[in-house]
Amino acid sequence: MQKSRGARFARWAAKVIVSYAAFFVIGTLLSLVPAGRLGLSETAFFSLRMAIMLLGPVYLTLIIRIGMAFAQMGRGGGKVPAKTGRGAMFAPAALLVLANLSDARTVSDLADGAVCGRGLRNLRGSRRYPLRGERFLQVFLPVGVCLLLLEILTLLVCIVVAAPLPRAASNSFLLLIFLTLLFLLLTPLVLSLVSGFQGDRAAYGQRLARRKQAAERAQMQVLEADPARRRRYLRLPKLLFLLVCPGCLLLSIAVLALTRDAQPTPAIALLRQASMALAAGSFFAGFPLFLYWANCAGTSKVQKIYLAGAQLYYTGYSGSMEERVEFTFELVRLEAYRVGKRAVRVRGQFVKTTRDAYGTHRGDVLCKTLWIPRTFPPAQEQALLQTLQTRYRQDGNRMSTDTAPDGGDRFV
Repeated sequence: MQKSRGARFARWAAKVIVSYAAFFVIGTLLSLVPAGRLGLSETAFFSLRMAIMLLGPVYLTLIIRIGMAFAQMGRGGGKVPAKTGRGAMFAPAALLVLANLSDARTVSDLADGAVCGRGLRNLRGSRRYPLRGERFLQVFLPVGVCLLLLEILTLLVCIVVAAPLPRAASNSFLLLIFLTLLFLLLTPLVLSLVSGFQGDRAAYGQRLARRKQAAERAQMQVLEADPARRRRYLRLPKLLFLLVCPGCLLLSIAVLALTRDAQPTPAIALLRQASMALAAGSFFAGFPLFLYWANCAGTSKVQKIYLAGAQLYYTGYSGSMEERVEFTFELVRLEAYRVGKRAVRVRGQFVKTTRDAYGTHRGDVLCKTLWIPRTFPPAQEQALLQTLQTRYRQDGNRMSTDTAPDGGDRFV
């Protein structure tokens, strides 16, 4: 082992000596060129030759490293330093969090520090899953470090040779160095978080599948959303958002553009005022319509219902990774339910149980109305309605039926 290390050190020392000798010769040959031909003063030209002789091997090494990184990516082989090297990215994040917490003087500082701490824990948790973009990081990390060193060395050379360096040039160099350092730090962190999110979602999906198998072995029926019916269910909020927000806004802008040079008649003025009102209304209506769309998409995606005889358990979750909160509503007493065109509304008394990274909490009995999107397959939906009907009778309520807007049955 010591002999191999000694041999490697000897080869490295030989390369360094040869490189510096070559650039010393280049600097000596450049001294034969008059400084006036290059538009430099004698002092600046001397500083340039010294920089070439001293920093030339470093520049050459960094450029060769960049070329080797791209060549290795083209071959598709070699070691992947992304898995073992991304752990070093936790150190800057930890230092930033520590600096933030050390200056926590107000409640907002403490809240900001808590958010950063949760993000750091999510980042650490992401190391349990395979990293996405390993080949990209295999090239990005060495190339980014080499470019950062080249920018810093170039700035130092320009300061020495072209002193005083113009303010615009110095600001440009500093901005370029800052952006390179920022991308070099944030890109591995973002990829680690994305990898952790995708890995955690896959692991949670497997956990839900095992939970479903256990429920089926216990003679429980599991109701899950049908993808085709879910797409039809999401068609209305999607069309509302797209037609009201971008559609009406673009129509109003088109009307205002067409009537810009028209004669200012009362009809044109009224049309322009109506168009401006429509544009303002569509602009302000975009956010609540988007929230409605997102709520419909999220609720229909995460909801599951477990049926055990006349007992109903409505489950779902919100968030992801460490912030995921699972909830279960256990039906205690059914007061009323209604089958609408888009959802089944169940009103009654429930016991809510939540489960998160910190444990399980079972609450007291509460009165609540569940809004259950009708995205289940027809057979499962009929099983749900039969369970509600049976439970409604068991709870001693009087049942009456009439017709819902979609032609189905409405039970109250």
